[in-house]
Amino acid sequence: MKLQRWFASCLACGALLVVGTSTQAAVIPTSFGVGADAEVREETPTTNRGTSNEIATRIVDNWPLGNANDGNDRNSFIYLKFDLTGQPLLGTKKTAVRLTYRNTNLTPNRITDTATPNPANRPGIAFYGLHPDHAGNTWTETGITYLTAPGLTPDFNNGTKDYDTVDPDGAGPLVQPLIPLGVELFGALGTQNRLAVGDQMLFDSPALDQFIASALSKGKTTVTIVAGIAHDGKIPINDWKNFNYLFNPKEMTTLTVDTGYDSDTTNPSNPLGSPWSGASNATDANGYSPFSPQLLIVPEPASFALLGLGALGMLAVRRR
Repeated sequence: MKLQRWFASCLACGALLVVGTSTQAAVIPTSFGVGADAEVREETPTTNRGTSNEIATRIVDNWPLGNANDGNDRNSFIYLKFDLTGQPLLGTKKTAVRLTYRNTNLTPNRITDTATPNPANRPGIAFYGLHPDHAGNTWTETGITYLTAPGLTPDFNNGTKDYDTVDPDGAGPLVQPLIPLGVELFGALGTQNRLAVGDQMLFDSPALDQFIASALSKGKTTVTIVAGIAHDGKIPINDWKNFNYLFNPKEMTTLTVDTGYDSDTTNPSNPLGSPWSGASNATDANGYSPFSPQLLIVPEPASFALLGLGALGMLAVRRR
């Protein structure tokens, strides 16, 4: 069974766990501790969007820099900071990053190649980890802009991705500050009319495990994950270009009302509406918010039986 299914099954179970032992899971939202989430846009490089109730990524690069038709290109990324305070070494645990959808228009043409057509060809989100030793890990939600976002060197050629290579500690060698962690495709729709507000994108990879393990072994108390749309903005599928793929930040305290979602378009009597329509994303006293970006740290699949997960509901692992 794919590891993501284990994460999904955990998030569908109702045990309340306290972080502490190697058999316990941790769900760390951006609302916990010094966590943060923010979008940065190259076309408005000095604008801080840390208090916005959306985080999104998009790219379009229709014309090269200098062309008379250039000027409407776009490029934006999502920056996430997770507070690792009190976390033990990773050991054999596995990790994942969880985002939840904010759009009510994640329709087939936005997440599937309907032009060819090729249902298996779907866009995705590329995930990167900011090198644990990079000085930019101190970025703040109220201060970050495209100009100051760590790991980027703006070239002001909107539509290009400005990942840079630097010497993080001045002692060499050069490293890539934004470490590629992998890509997660948007889910196949099947008989759905679109993806539901509040549904999740769950990303896991060996590279993510290694990145979190490295940060914990270095004694880091935070990690930064950067997410951006995976295509290059020049693809022939026009419906993917310049489309804003929206996710819920911690500032989105009540999810968008989504009464038009249909989980089975082949069933005329199927009730409409996302099961998370208008749901609360308020942060509780322990810093937990259910739909904010989350870093998940769980035992290996073989150890899930030790968690005693049973009743249906949302896993709310609370930090204290």
